[in-house]
Amino acid sequence: MSQPSRRFVLDNSVMSGQKDSTSKLPPKVEDEIYDLLGIGFGPANMALAISFTESEEAKRRGLKYSFIERQATFAWHPTLLLPGAQLQVSPFKDLATMRDPTSTFTFVNYLHKVGRLSASINREANIPSRREWSAYLTWCASRLTHLVNYGEQVLSIEPISNSGGNKSCIDHANSQATAAPADASVRLLRVTSRLRSGQIVVRLTRNITVGVGGRPTVPQQFSHIFPDSPWDTVSRVIHSSTFLPCLNAIEPELSAIVERRIGRSSPASKSNWPLKFAVIGAGQSSAEMALHLRRTFPAASVKMIFRASTLVPSDDSAFVNSVAFDPERTDAYWAAGEKERKEWRQEFKRTNYSVVRSDVLNELSEQIYNQKIELPQLFPGSDGPAEGRLEITANTYVESAELINEGADEHVRLVMKSTKLNEPQDVEEFDAVFLGTGFERRPASFAFMKPLQPHLPILSDPETNAKKRAALGFSDDDDSRTMTGDDAVAKEMVRQRTRGITRDYRLVAWESDPYKAKPMSSSVTSAKAALSRRNSEFSEVTLAQNADDEALDAGPRFEPNIYSFGGNEVTHGLSDSLLSICAWRAGEVTESILNRIGTQRAPTKEDMMHSHHVAERMSIGGEDKMPETDAEAARWLGVTDEGEKSKTGEGKSKMGSLLEATRNRLAQVSM
Repeated sequence: MSQPSRRFVLDNSVMSGQKDSTSKLPPKVEDEIYDLLGIGFGPANMALAISFTESEEAKRRGLKYSFIERQATFAWHPTLLLPGAQLQVSPFKDLATMRDPTSTFTFVNYLHKVGRLSASINREANIPSRREWSAYLTWCASRLTHLVNYGEQVLSIEPISNSGGNKSCIDHANSQATAAPADASVRLLRVTSRLRSGQIVVRLTRNITVGVGGRPTVPQQFSHIFPDSPWDTVSRVIHSSTFLPCLNAIEPELSAIVERRIGRSSPASKSNWPLKFAVIGAGQSSAEMALHLRRTFPAASVKMIFRASTLVPSDDSAFVNSVAFDPERTDAYWAAGEKERKEWRQEFKRTNYSVVRSDVLNELSEQIYNQKIELPQLFPGSDGPAEGRLEITANTYVESAELINEGADEHVRLVMKSTKLNEPQDVEEFDAVFLGTGFERRPASFAFMKPLQPHLPILSDPETNAKKRAALGFSDDDDSRTMTGDDAVAKEMVRQRTRGITRDYRLVAWESDPYKAKPMSSSVTSAKAALSRRNSEFSEVTLAQNADDEALDAGPRFEPNIYSFGGNEVTHGLSDSLLSICAWRAGEVTESILNRIGTQRAPTKEDMMHSHHVAERMSIGGEDKMPETDAEAARWLGVTDEGEKSKTGEGKSKMGSLLEATRNRLAQVSM
């Protein structure tokens, strides 16, 4: 039975459902090319914005960057910001400290600026509440408002080729093509978003970071009764991602249900009228939702249902934290093979998956124990008989779910079975079901990435990718540290091909270096397979020639860089989706972007004519404003690291050539 379509408007304006998707306003096409557009403005991209803001190199080069956020204003997990909830990581794992302890964006500086540093030091607790952490993140966001486009939903990211003849920058932005031709290099990415008014906004960029959190994971048993638009649909099946607003939306219905049941119940059948809630899952979110329901509806029956044998505490001990979450561990995790990484993920699951903080476990246990105590109420307001019930139903899974309508009443019927015993099915009906079933964070799960699927292997299924690799002559599927041979670069190419991502979080394209080298066995020695590279072994491999001086395939290129945050646990470790790594990763990605911007092709004549950040440096048909520094020349002409090399005689000589080439280019533009 399909979910009824009942609409409601959230009181909290933070949640930006699209108010008017049929706006008659003309599309807004920005005529500048961004060096970086960030999709989403949660902790991951906010840490990156801070890193860029504090980077002297980014300032010196005048990089243009901005972020697009669906919410109307900044808010960190507001739908599960429950009273008394505690943060689960050290406050030193903020948006800046691990990258630069002297940053003005640290949690300690926040406490200093708001006048709570001494008071915080005097507290017995060394972990802040989630409420305080939310206030800290909001404070950081308030200092970065000029970088963020709030209230925009990204609809698509599309590749733009350089095969458009005389197309200008704006022509590219307005083009209806959704993919670059297979035989053309991709130079830019077109990002299309929608404002709350319904107006479409189009931007072009050279680099993108995707940090949008995750999409709610809804088990198949519930998918047919889960609403397509949970933000604005009244539903009896609610995911933790929309817990508070959706619970608030159904409260009037729940109150009406209780009144109707009381009205038709006799004292003898009074046990039939309390509300009944089911909470699916055994993790932190499920436990917190169960406790909140218990407090909000004290007479209700709340049942936690999960497959595991019991609720398990999260392991946040020092030794485990150091091995699972220290930034340095990312290198070790990346270098390991698939088997070793899988073993580590399984071993350290207890830090973050289907586990509950000890203080929350203790509260659950106390609630269950206290409801067993029989005590009459002697005076109004004094403690007395236990109301409602909180139950733990372990070793149980939901086989099916059905939405039942009986007159004015609506409830969810669950068919449950034991995971251990060969017992008959248990059928039970609930007034509402709450899902603490986690999130999907893989890049392929985001609809706006679909236009890039022909270019990015990670967006396709592994079987399809394996066939295409084999067709290209790459049969390597061993990405372990035990690969024979001593050529580190060749091994790194294998890792990037088999994983679809690089150590510095860039998604690998079919038209990128790992697929430009001639197919070779990972067992060949470095004498036979030596490949030149720039920068570090893991993050900045760039191929030029093989040992026999044979030019690598120079065919179509995918020049933009797409960085993905939060969905890389399989390749980068469990910390990838957590606060633990945000600041450190932001520093790594900042360095990667700065290093790689110089390798991207300089703007064409048409791009220059329609880009403000180019126009500021020159006047077409008037007085030329030449790049005045080596770095500017290097940036326009697409040369990496020349800023550093310019300190040497060799660098200065090359810069002379670059400046001369720039003059020639400007002369062509002026013609």
